[in-house]
Amino acid sequence: MKPIYFPYTDVSDHVAEALSACFGQFIVYRLLSGNLTEQLQLWVNRGVADVRVPVTGNENELLTAVKNYQAWADLNRNSSREKAAVLKLHMDPMPFFNELSTRKIVEDIKKNIPNNSSTPIPDPVLSAQIFLYFAQEFDRQNHELTDDLNHHQQQEAGLIRQLKMEEDPVAIEFRNTPTNLPDPSADYMIADRLEAWTRVFCRDPKVSGLFVTHSAAVLEYLLDRASTAARVMHLDSIPLGGHRTGGRESWQERLDLNLVRLVDQDHFDDASGKSMEPLDLPAADNTVSLSVYRVPDQTPREFFTRCAEIDWPVADVPHRKSQFRSTHIALVEKLTV
Repeated sequence: MKPIYFPYTDVSDHVAEALSACFGQFIVYRLLSGNLTEQLQLWVNRGVADVRVPVTGNENELLTAVKNYQAWADLNRNSSREKAAVLKLHMDPMPFFNELSTRKIVEDIKKNIPNNSSTPIPDPVLSAQIFLYFAQEFDRQNHELTDDLNHHQQQEAGLIRQLKMEEDPVAIEFRNTPTNLPDPSADYMIADRLEAWTRVFCRDPKVSGLFVTHSAAVLEYLLDRASTAARVMHLDSIPLGGHRTGGRESWQERLDLNLVRLVDQDHFDDASGKSMEPLDLPAADNTVSLSVYRVPDQTPREFFTRCAEIDWPVADVPHRKSQFRSTHIALVEKLTV
């Protein structure tokens, strides 16, 4: 079962490893073809990441809009209001990927729009792509900073061991840096991320019946808007690193079979898992948990557009009958001890 990763278009190595252990493969959306980071390309080469570009044909418009937005940011970056925000955050945020800049853009645009009915309406899909582009860069920079910090911590631990010529509590703590799935930046502007991602998702003709996120805040946001949702699977201690063996383990094959049964059987009502194949998960130092929720009687497009408050059917989207009558959402989390 190959789920769609959401609502992000960039994936860290830690998350990709967890998704590989749970599903073998996953789908991730991108905004431009061929615009892959080195890390994501490695996961593509391993056959783990399936990169899709649902919206095509407007690459030039997207790149032009991004350049214009960046130019706008350069002109407005030195305002006292922007400086205060930067100092408060102790970092220079990605242009337009913060609530302060978003409000400023809207104010400036409204001042320059003539008050007449002939004013063209902005393309909501292109606007979603622009937002996701900056969100993608924001996430990529945060992933790089996190990786650099972990690397420096490991170097520090090694230096301590060499200087003291013995084990040290600090060195032991950083010897095996745990997989760090929780990402504070992933919980930033969730509603905006979901709306923008949903507009891109609606253009994908090959919709999966399973969607996966690593953000508990994203799942909570969706469940708050789905009163009929129920958890139909939960697994603790799924071991990481299975992709390094060059093949799927037997427990991974059985897990995939269980996921297929859940997604294909809309009337499956045995939440206790008695009808599931036993997995016999092997012991491991680094593990993740997997929870799957079902939203009954709502197709994926219906569910996500409703949560994102987008009118469905979406204009100019070809109507396609969904093979899935319900929506399944998975959450992959690092276990905390």
